Amino acid sequence: MKEIDFFAKFSPDMEKHRGRHIAIIGDRIVASGSSAYSVWKLAKKRHPSERPVLAFVPKKETLILLL
Repeated sequence: MKEIDFFAKFSPDMEKHRGRHIAIIGDRIVASGSSAYSVWKLAKKRHPSERPVLAFVPKKETLILLL
């Protein structure tokens, strides 16, 4: 999934979203906010035919293990 690869690489764009939920479509952050639900609603409003992937950007660097 392109969105998971984008999130795993932690692009410089994500730095300004630390501590927030984000919605990703392809290799772009299309919405961010303090709650996953509000981010989902905003992403669907902006891109109704797409299916965004939601993620949370931690405040500090965190080791994420994908099994």
